[in-house]
Amino acid sequence: MEHRENTDQCNTANGREIFTPAEAADAFGSEFLDLECCRGWILNRIHKGEARCPGCGSSIQDEQRLFRFWNGKRLSCPACGKKFTSLTGTFLSGSHMDHRALFLLFVSFGQGCKAQETARRIGCDPATVRNWRRKIEGMK
Repeated sequence: MEHRENTDQCNTANGREIFTPAEAADAFGSEFLDLECCRGWILNRIHKGEARCPGCGSSIQDEQRLFRFWNGKRLSCPACGKKFTSLTGTFLSGSHMDHRALFLLFVSFGQGCKAQETARRIGCDPATVRNWRRKIEGMK
């Protein structure tokens, strides 16, 4: 599926690339109902299209490891042996939400939705939404 690309620069947090709620809201279209589309959009912005080990920084080249990385699966670094996923060491690490919910969270923030409405849309507690909003605002 094709999706609109946002050419604005991403912000950085702790040396990592991030995206903004406004970018997510701008990119949103019907194609984002698809898990792979959401995952690809998020991961490409976080990693700028490059798969690297969050431990040693080695580039992941192996086809099987690349597949696992871009599909959000756990893999190990061939250089240092660290086990990780594509979210390890990013601002989304430990989120426990699928990529569609994460994308919709950012779209809701970009559209100025209230915590109650956003929580209803993604099926979580409003306190979770408020925590994410604080986390994102703290990275600006």
